[in-house]
Amino acid sequence: MQSTKKREEERKDHTEWLDTIKERNDELTNDWWPFIQNIEDILERMTYMMQRFDDLDNLVGEVDGRIKNLRKILIKLEIVDDRFIF
Repeated sequence: MQSTKKREEERKDHTEWLDTIKERNDELTNDWWPFIQNIEDILERMTYMMQRFDDLDNLVGEVDGRIKNLRKILIKLEIVDDRFIF
């Protein structure tokens, strides 16, 4: 599990990122460069979030595998009857 401090740092990082995007949007005139930077930053953030989702998916898969393994062990040791576990 992530610590509260790390979550706060991520939240602060996201807030700073969002403020930067908003500042660039306010500066848009005839120059397209801030818009292009915004798009690149958004795509980079999306890539980061996709990696985070993949990490969470892997973690859930690992936990699911551990639970299935524990179930098999408990059934073999006859601690739990397999009729009562799905």
